[in-house]
Amino acid sequence: MKHRNPLFPYIYGLGMPIFDRLFYRRYRRTAMSLATGRLLIVGLGPGTDLMFLPPTVTSVAAVEPEAAMRRMAGALARRCGVEVDILDGVGEAIPFPDNSFDSVHAGLVLCSVDDVAATLGEIRRVLAPGGRLVVLEHVRGDGLMGRFQDLIAKPWSWLASGCEPNRRTVEAIAAAGFDTSGLRSVRR
Repeated sequence: MKHRNPLFPYIYGLGMPIFDRLFYRRYRRTAMSLATGRLLIVGLGPGTDLMFLPPTVTSVAAVEPEAAMRRMAGALARRCGVEVDILDGVGEAIPFPDNSFDSVHAGLVLCSVDDVAATLGEIRRVLAPGGRLVVLEHVRGDGLMGRFQDLIAKPWSWLASGCEPNRRTVEAIAAAGFDTSGLRSVRR
């Protein structure tokens, strides 16, 4: 991660429950309902997605570069009774062998990885043949919203530990060879 704001995990941990209640929770639940079998979560953050694991998931592993986020996620997993193997790691170098997972979830993380293409390449590598990429991301908007995101990108990235609000994430996912026809866009 290029830039780490040491306060970000705590700001995120305090603010995200509000955003989750307002709108993310329903999208997290929908996205996670698509996960199945052996699941890898890239960029686990404070672990919120663990609350929405469907019964089709048989095991959970995660990579998360921030120690504070790993601690928060571990505590939440224990409270929820979820067994998860949380490793220190980044999306560009996922520490698992090829074809290890039936599903990989990228939730609000592709905006902040250093190299989106490398991360998506690693996701493809660890996905078993026929595996599923499960995505919940914010992306660059169109028109005025997109221009606004371009304008605030630098200061926002500093504040939010590298999050680039104007990334063209859907295009990057398609360029990595994933089928994006099932992705749904919601204006916020």
